Amino acid sequence: MKYCLTGLYVLFFTFISLAQATFVKAYIVNEKGDTLKGEAQINPKKELNIYNKVTFKDASGVQKIYKPAKIIAYGFNEQHFVSIESEGEKYFFSRILGGEISLYKLGFEAMRMNNVVFEVEYYLLNSETKEPIAVKHSNFKKQLADWMKDNTEIAEEYGEEKKFDLEKAIQVISNYNAWKAGK
Repeated sequence: MKYCLTGLYVLFFTFISLAQATFVKAYIVNEKGDTLKGEAQINPKKELNIYNKVTFKDASGVQKIYKPAKIIAYGFNEQHFVSIESEGEKYFFSRILGGEISLYKLGFEAMRMNNVVFEVEYYLLNSETKEPIAVKHSNFKKQLADWMKDNTEIAEEYGEEKKFDLEKAIQVISNYNAWKAGK
């Protein structure tokens, strides 16, 4: 019985430690534009946090919480977040694609049938827009054509589907950005 309880304690604490936040290699870009390397605390059970704040430990071990109003960007594990103002408030938008047309993702909490759920919304941003523009899920093809007026051939690569398809959008926007960069 004693060994059984000891085994249960070990299993319980192993499970608890796996579910907790961990530090991963990361960087932040401060308000001066300097890139600082260190570690960010990531909690897989609280995905919303990566869009609202980052707990960052610098190379000297000093740990500090940064909100979008205090830093320009941060990143970890091939994910890059940029502080962008939307509707008068700053958020960390996850950058999916950068370039002439940038594609971002924003996570937020919503109420669905009296339950709080985590959801994401996709946004477009270019040099002409001051704030990110929400992707029109039901008529994305037209929205894309409006953003790519100077090269309708690339916009047509999206195909016949009118609805938003993330993989297709990434491919077409990447092609457009490459064309624009090569001009």
